[in-house]
Amino acid sequence: MVSPTFDPAVVQQKIEVLAERDAEFAKMAKTREQQRQLERYGEVREYSFPPNTSQVHVTNWVHSGWMRPVRFIYRNIPRPLRKMIKKLSI
Repeated sequence: MVSPTFDPAVVQQKIEVLAERDAEFAKMAKTREQQRQLERYGEVREYSFPPNTSQVHVTNWVHSGWMRPVRFIYRNIPRPLRKMIKKLSI
């Protein structure tokens, strides 16, 4: 026997009620933000995402061919020596 709280019809009804409520909150938030923008800027602005700065400052020289032996040597030296090199390079 299925519990009345887990009945699929009851669950679907509750999901629909929550979806309607969520839509109301979204509408209220949208009008509130539009009012704020009208008061502050005089017009409603469209949000634009900032550029991806992690891709702007890519250091391609690290991946060039001449660096492969240097990286290999650095990765295979003992860890305490690598830590010392890091400390000295800063």
